[in-house]
Amino acid sequence: MEAKIENILGYEKRLLEAIVAAYGERTNRLLNALSRAPKDYAIRVNILKADVEKVVKALLEMGVDCKASPIMEEAVLVEVKGPFSLEREGKTVVARKGAAESVMMGSNLYGPGVLRTDKYRLGDVVSVEDPKGHLVGKGIAVMSPKTDCAKRRGLAVEIKESIYRLPPFRECSLYKQGLIREQSIPAMIASRVLEPKRGETVVDVCAAPGGKTLHIAQLMGDEGKIYAFDHSERRLESLRTDAERLGVRSVIPVCHDSRYIDRDFPTLRADRVIVDPPCSALGVRPKLYEDATYVKVRGCAEYQKQFMRVASKIAKRGGTIVYSTCTLTLEENEEVVMYALEELGLDLEDQCIRVGEGGFLPGLGYAQRFSPDLLEMPGYFIAKFTKTEEG
Repeated sequence: MEAKIENILGYEKRLLEAIVAAYGERTNRLLNALSRAPKDYAIRVNILKADVEKVVKALLEMGVDCKASPIMEEAVLVEVKGPFSLEREGKTVVARKGAAESVMMGSNLYGPGVLRTDKYRLGDVVSVEDPKGHLVGKGIAVMSPKTDCAKRRGLAVEIKESIYRLPPFRECSLYKQGLIREQSIPAMIASRVLEPKRGETVVDVCAAPGGKTLHIAQLMGDEGKIYAFDHSERRLESLRTDAERLGVRSVIPVCHDSRYIDRDFPTLRADRVIVDPPCSALGVRPKLYEDATYVKVRGCAEYQKQFMRVASKIAKRGGTIVYSTCTLTLEENEEVVMYALEELGLDLEDQCIRVGEGGFLPGLGYAQRFSPDLLEMPGYFIAKFTKTEEG
């Protein structure tokens, strides 16, 4: 008898069917894992400026429970505290879903993340909830409730209590000195799987906000050229700011629609290309609820194929292409890999670091799935290809 699926995250019916198609009898365990935070939170050490031992020592001196990652030599794992129970207090501030999920982990709430508010006075204690009424944190209001939506910038609520607790990394000296950056272990593994070498030309077709771009630069010793393409100038500006903070100089940001790189930059050829395209983000955790639709999943999958086509065009013969997502369905992951194999003529390769399980379709064992029901990590997918033919 098949177990009843408990739709605890409120999936649309068709989308839930797609998840079940991938995970079958594991679906309930998967959804339960997605609803809670992993036991550890990963930060990446900037190996151009520091080493893990130095960062771990500094964090321990700050009272942070942490340890070096046994998987990634440049990563530190920080213990996530919680979950804690919260009681409502004061007026209510409603945060957008993504911002609410960050507040749930202890992050402050910033202006752009505010959806609407009750009337309160500056300095009042307020309760922060998501659009569906889930209480995620409490804190001190530092932005007027009368602030026009378009002008909401900077800190809105300084969070004092949350469901989970993490240190305020972006406010510590390690961050300001450019020694650390937040990044999940699977995202770091994607850059490692690319295996970039000093002096090479690398293209990141969907670069901003730049986590993988800047990690790749560090793995290359900041020697070579990394063309960081993104269609958003605002997001690229964030990448530039982070590159300056981290002391990275080999990254060349390019504001352009990456689907047309081969047409608009006809002489560009890359030793390695990383494709971390927009996706439905079904693997992000912890989740309060899921508002994505199956139509979005299908649209993302088709969008991703366009980026893979461009990657296959600009990669040199013998070059490496890595495709990664933070989502869970077959449509966005394995089916895109099949497109790359059957339509683009790429060859699927094994990966230098293996933590997850193989792909869920026959013949895709070299792909790598990070499933939250098995790992204390977000849901993720990585596939590595070699371009063996010209074209």
